Amino acid sequence: MFRARRYRISLVFAVVLVLLILHFSRSHEQPRVLQVPPLSPPVDHHIPPFSGQEVEAHGQPGDNTGDSRGDSKNPATPASAEQSQQQPPLTGPSDDSSALPIERPDSSNSIPAQDHEINGHRPQTGAETQGKHDDKLDVDTSSLLHWKPMPQQHPIDLETLIKLPTGSSKRLPQVQAKFKDESSGDKMQRLQQLNSIKSSFLHAWNGYKASAMGHDEIKPLRGGFKDPFNGWGATMIDSLDTLWIMDLKQEFSMVVDYIKKIDFTTSRKKEIPLFETVIRYLGGLLGAYDISGHKYDVLLEKAVELAEVLMGAFDTPNRMPTLFYNWDPEYATALRRGDFKAVLAELGSLSLEFTRLAQLTKDDKYYDAIARITNELEKYQDKTKLPGLWPLNLDASGCRKTPGYEREAAAGEPVHGSALSYEINSTRSAPHYTRGIHEDTEPAYYDDDDSDLYDRAPPPKQDCFDGLNNQISGTDKFGLGALGDSTYEYLPKEYMLLGGSNDQYRAMYEKAMSTVKEHLVYQPMLKNNRDVRFLATVIMTKNLNANPPGLTSYEYEGTHLTCFAGGMFALGAKLFGLEKDLKLGSQLTDGCVWAYEATKTGIMPEAFKLVPCEKGKQCEWSEEAYYQAMGPSANKRPRSHSKRSPEKGNWHVIAIPETTPLAKKEGTGKSAISEDIANRDFDPAEVKGVLSHEEFVTGKIHNERLPPGMIGISARQYLLRPEAIESVFIMYRLTGDPSWREKGWKMFKAIDEVTKTELANSAIADVTVENPRRLDSMESFWLAETLKYFYLLFSDPSLLSLDEYVLNTEAHPFKRPEY
Repeated sequence: MFRARRYRISLVFAVVLVLLILHFSRSHEQPRVLQVPPLSPPVDHHIPPFSGQEVEAHGQPGDNTGDSRGDSKNPATPASAEQSQQQPPLTGPSDDSSALPIERPDSSNSIPAQDHEINGHRPQTGAETQGKHDDKLDVDTSSLLHWKPMPQQHPIDLETLIKLPTGSSKRLPQVQAKFKDESSGDKMQRLQQLNSIKSSFLHAWNGYKASAMGHDEIKPLRGGFKDPFNGWGATMIDSLDTLWIMDLKQEFSMVVDYIKKIDFTTSRKKEIPLFETVIRYLGGLLGAYDISGHKYDVLLEKAVELAEVLMGAFDTPNRMPTLFYNWDPEYATALRRGDFKAVLAELGSLSLEFTRLAQLTKDDKYYDAIARITNELEKYQDKTKLPGLWPLNLDASGCRKTPGYEREAAAGEPVHGSALSYEINSTRSAPHYTRGIHEDTEPAYYDDDDSDLYDRAPPPKQDCFDGLNNQISGTDKFGLGALGDSTYEYLPKEYMLLGGSNDQYRAMYEKAMSTVKEHLVYQPMLKNNRDVRFLATVIMTKNLNANPPGLTSYEYEGTHLTCFAGGMFALGAKLFGLEKDLKLGSQLTDGCVWAYEATKTGIMPEAFKLVPCEKGKQCEWSEEAYYQAMGPSANKRPRSHSKRSPEKGNWHVIAIPETTPLAKKEGTGKSAISEDIANRDFDPAEVKGVLSHEEFVTGKIHNERLPPGMIGISARQYLLRPEAIESVFIMYRLTGDPSWREKGWKMFKAIDEVTKTELANSAIADVTVENPRRLDSMESFWLAETLKYFYLLFSDPSLLSLDEYVLNTEAHPFKRPEY
């Protein structure tokens, strides 16, 4: 009896032991990703998240586990079973001082990358690399070059150094609206929406961590990574302040540990894209430093380390930076000059980041670098072919005399002395840099072989001390879209960041927007007569003062990149008292919302063409004008055989959703064209003179899947861009109108549904089809901007108040000086 009882007890104990072993083995097999419980709403910030209180690390809403930076040096190693039960598991390095295993692609497993059909957010020309990473490979780093400080070829005398404006900041107008208290029902709905957005972020973030951690971008379809931005971890740094804003403090700390390992002084990339590096990396580090309450000194240290490398790009005769900077020591001592064909946005969108760095470090050299660019833009603003605006491409070399340009030595002509923070030791041949790189830094790796890394071009001409000019071709484009956008966006924002102490930026902004309103803003002809606005592009050739004068043409289009302008106009209206501009900002923003609503997927195309209404006259839908714009050679085609002509309003040009017929006659349910014609593919060159013009246009609408009002779609992609939701967010924060939240929520649902992959989110090839092809690309701004703006739209307005922060073009928050 006793033996039987003892046997049964032993058997039960053995079963329990087996179950425990199985339980813990499963715990170790769970992926180390952070999840948000679907029914647990996120913390709602009614006050800014850092008001002097102790910062706690929250793995998820309501989690008060304290600060934890992970427990493993290998991101793929799971946490202990006890931790996996108590808190969401993390990947990433620990506080252990040991170096992380180096991740690099295994070239044997690399898969050719799919080319982007359209360049990325803002001007981007960086080459892409790709490949599966393998953290078990041993890498020899001894052969990699490292940047080091060198004597400047064109140093600036300390007496001519442009310093940060001094004195107290002006009392600038409040820009955010005063919000009413929300009902409990409205709050519950908003928190559910907020939770959905956060879950979408975590889905993409976890995919990036699992497949591309420490690299620039994840490939969201096949897994692995690509490194178009020097391989320093663009998505990781770009997303850092978003992690803080979404109250993911453990993840934030984990990324900070990774950042300690980054070595900004080396890369297998031959050139640093200055603009992209400044807005994503430098802006990301500074934004995270500000939003976290300056509690992580390493973020500022790494920002300084990166900035010191980038400062070499400004070492040109006229101090206009070379926009793709060859950083290695041999080239760093070579002569260089500004670009003959500089992109306006790349040249004019460096001010916020370098200004904020100058404010935080008290080092004026950073402000001097961008102030000289601003001065040249101001001088040239009235001398362009369209005074007030700058061409999208500029000659920044200084090698061509600008008409009316007065040369000044202070513009950057070589003089004695240096404004850089170098200490020269007489016993050494090279300068000694006073701020060393972080002790834990590690180099970036690529699977490509830059065989031309050491190729050298002949030294450029060095008597190029003049200012900006138009490009040599003589054809100039003016617009607020691609290649120009953020230069204009930064004018009011730089004014805010400087506390209103430099009126130069206000004057330049108001002059530019006056020209934009006169020449670029137009109202499109839409079927429902919706009162929206878009921005045209102006193309001017030759010299307008010549006889005969040059030619001027307009491109009436809508582009996703111009969607930031609505928010910019609204912000400028509040900041500078331009009351009418607030309505214009609303009309521009609503134009982009209309474009989202018009397509099959509910997402705006990258670029499309519209029919402008005559300025100053009432804008009403005209099918005759629409048909004429759809096919300018209408008079060469036979008239419609239909007894009802389109001029009398009997044709209804509509989109192609399956629930709606192609084109209906009034009073009937029948299609105005035969089913055979509706299903045919039309070639305008072949059908001219065969089909009637009405049949040709209807066929074109069907074949090209044109929403009503659009006469062509020149780029059908959606690249996860943020500009439209950026303006929706700003309009809500500046007006308090809840309709902007309603519009934003529809946009989010449409984007999330179509772009989500098993790993993350992907750009899509065509927004006009029901099941669009994915492009295997997720740029860092998806997490840094797009989802951040969606999240902030539904957050309490006190979270990241626009009266306390200025957001750079990558949505990184910089603290305004009066706060």
